[in-house]
Amino acid sequence: MATLSSPGIGSGLDIRNIVSQLVELEKRPLQQVQKRTERAQVRLSSMGEIKSRVAALDDALKALTRPSTFREKTLTSGSPAIGGSAVFTATPATYAVQVNQLAKGQTVQSVAMAAGDPVGAGTLTLQMGRWNGASFTADDRGAITIDVTATDTLADVAAKINAASAPVSASVINDGAGARLVLRSRATGEAEGFRLQASDADGNLTDGTGLSRLLYDPENQPGAGLALAQAAQDTVVTIDGVSVRSANNTIANAIAGVTLNVSAETPATVNVQIGANPETARKAIGALVETFNALDAVLADALRYDARTREAGPLQGDSAIVTLQASLRRMLFTPGPDGRTLSDLGVRLGRDGKLTVDEGRLGAALADAATLETTLAEASQGIAVQWRSVTSGLLQQGTGRLDLKRTALEGEIERLRQQQQRLSDKVARTEERLLAQYSRLDKTVSQLNALNQYVAQQITQWNKAKDG
Repeated sequence: MATLSSPGIGSGLDIRNIVSQLVELEKRPLQQVQKRTERAQVRLSSMGEIKSRVAALDDALKALTRPSTFREKTLTSGSPAIGGSAVFTATPATYAVQVNQLAKGQTVQSVAMAAGDPVGAGTLTLQMGRWNGASFTADDRGAITIDVTATDTLADVAAKINAASAPVSASVINDGAGARLVLRSRATGEAEGFRLQASDADGNLTDGTGLSRLLYDPENQPGAGLALAQAAQDTVVTIDGVSVRSANNTIANAIAGVTLNVSAETPATVNVQIGANPETARKAIGALVETFNALDAVLADALRYDARTREAGPLQGDSAIVTLQASLRRMLFTPGPDGRTLSDLGVRLGRDGKLTVDEGRLGAALADAATLETTLAEASQGIAVQWRSVTSGLLQQGTGRLDLKRTALEGEIERLRQQQQRLSDKVARTEERLLAQYSRLDKTVSQLNALNQYVAQQITQWNKAKDG
């Protein structure tokens, strides 16, 4: 672009102001395109909001097409010692449950020793498995060997066991009489029993000295080493007279679809009731109402027109959005396979265009979960299924009505952007041309002014010579 250091200095003309005003005239089409671009961007943003609200409505409808929404169960227990949950496949019934024992891990402990004294050199070999009385059956987890030196104390032995990442944890507890090594299974259940065999450097496993004090092997060395404080055991519960076991305090699917969590033994049977849970369906219908109202509000704002102020929404008059709003409102009167509509279920359309819930009528509908499921979720004619055929079509990636509208707006914005660029280039060229033209004019006028001054001076000299 041409630049002048002091345009107009020769002619006295305010060239910059003249060019600036002419350029402003050239910019008017550009400003109009910029406003059109801004309006298109607002429409695109509004379409994004509409699509987001349609997606939320689709999610709410999806919940109402799932059988589990209407078949959810609740578990009620007569004792805080028994809790749990039931999935929708569980059969409503009342069960007599008694907790006979809770799952525990095996715990063994040593005799009291001086905390800082060495325990004796040798090796300890840990195996996991089951105890049946004094008989031990090792499992396939493999033996773990811990080497103990002549200077190791109880604390050193505990640290080595823990460092081996064994299924057993070790600690040292001081009880006033001395320090005791305590070993306990990390998990509960009969399968979490363990034995600890020893190879004592003094060669004698029955003398009560050296490393043999830390063995636990009633099968081979009865009465020697560590003492049993707690045997590994399963949880045992009786359900309607049938004994059921679990390695932990959770009993899953002993009753189909039911998980029981127990926390204490019970002296007698406890009634555990599996019943219908209408709250899931109630919340799903509430979500439908909420998301529909939110979408309707966005559509109303996008299509608004205030005759008094003559202000319009970003999509006012857009036939695609007007059609969308009308079709969504017609859907409210869609009947299910049994002829019932949302209004029959307690969901009503108010004069303000908002959905509201008649809790009394909805409660009556929820009381008959099977019929409600048919009305809303029947495979082809359920109300929610029919609605979803509309919303999923709107949301179809690339080919849905909302994506097509978005693509059209993005194309319009890109065309306007290119038009802006062309107009900006044209304005820049016009400014450059005008500055060049006025620069030449300035130079010409300056030359004429200089000639005029010269001629005037010559005439003055002539007149003086003539008068003299």
